[in-house]
Amino acid sequence: MRTLPGRIPKPRTPKVGRPEGRFTQHRRLDKLREILEREPRGLTLEELARMLHVTQRSVRRYLLEMDGSGDPGKFELLESIETTPGGAHVWRIKPGERGRTVSLRRAQAYAILATRRALDILKGSALFDEVDLALGHIEKVAQTPFRTQGRAQISGEQGLEGRFFWLPPASRTYGARGEDMDELFRAVADLRELRFRPRTPAGAPRAERIVFHPYAMVVHKGSIVCLGVRSGARTPSDIEVIPFEAMTELRSSETEHFELPTTFDVTHYVHGEFGLGKPTKARALVEFDARVADEIRSKKLHRDQRVAMSPDGRLRLSVPLVNVDAFIGWVLSFGDTATVVEPPELARQVASILERAAQRYQ
Repeated sequence: MRTLPGRIPKPRTPKVGRPEGRFTQHRRLDKLREILEREPRGLTLEELARMLHVTQRSVRRYLLEMDGSGDPGKFELLESIETTPGGAHVWRIKPGERGRTVSLRRAQAYAILATRRALDILKGSALFDEVDLALGHIEKVAQTPFRTQGRAQISGEQGLEGRFFWLPPASRTYGARGEDMDELFRAVADLRELRFRPRTPAGAPRAERIVFHPYAMVVHKGSIVCLGVRSGARTPSDIEVIPFEAMTELRSSETEHFELPTTFDVTHYVHGEFGLGKPTKARALVEFDARVADEIRSKKLHRDQRVAMSPDGRLRLSVPLVNVDAFIGWVLSFGDTATVVEPPELARQVASILERAAQRYQ
């Protein structure tokens, strides 16, 4: 832009008022929360408007949406305090709500609610009751009608929670073992020693109690699994993967704690479709017909997978072999479109299973 000699161009400043652009108002709401979190004593409407570079009318609207109550006379999260008799009010987050609040937009709330069914496996425990209570609050946030609807804001009145959800695999029922689930979670969360008895077959003598350091609690394919080491273990190779149903009479210690190794990474033991197990150098090679090649190629089944295609459309997949039973179950789910190539003993084992299965239909 050309300027006349001696004249200083006027700096460009954003226009005060409703911000433009997709999701810009949501970013203003996030900024408003950050400001109020930093200023526990509160700020006036004028100060907030200046910091957000919007009008005071817009600030009032943002305060209402941030609170989520929908009623300007019944704020739940926020409050206005009179600084001096007849003077300006300051707005702040209520002291009891500071540090415990999370700002959610409707789309975010519904995305969280979509995973609600995944937690049904915890039913019967106090942990489930706590989480379900929190999800109930999130559901209210999602369904609370606001005075204004931004262009990027979705409606909370269309029953989206029943039309947008993740359907997890069928899970085991642990409802009768709620206290045991709570003991396991408490031990994992607070790094407490856990004592339990391994489950034994009916008629067998009771097993001795095990003192265990539970590093992680994982829900995998509808089952709860615990990863950790027995008391006294010192090396990563001592880490065990124990199904929750194999543990009985769980008790977390009130006084004994343990240190979580800095080298422990639960992702090294979780292998998706191929189960849970210790890292290994052993690998399995499977060949798939062209009929299912696209399905296999489109998925990231394992972080260490290797894929090779042939000119006729066949696909070969190489992955770590950490849990033989889980791997065989996965291969068999593809029927006659999958063939185990390596290792040879695994191929023979799968062939034997298929032969026995075929005999049942003769």
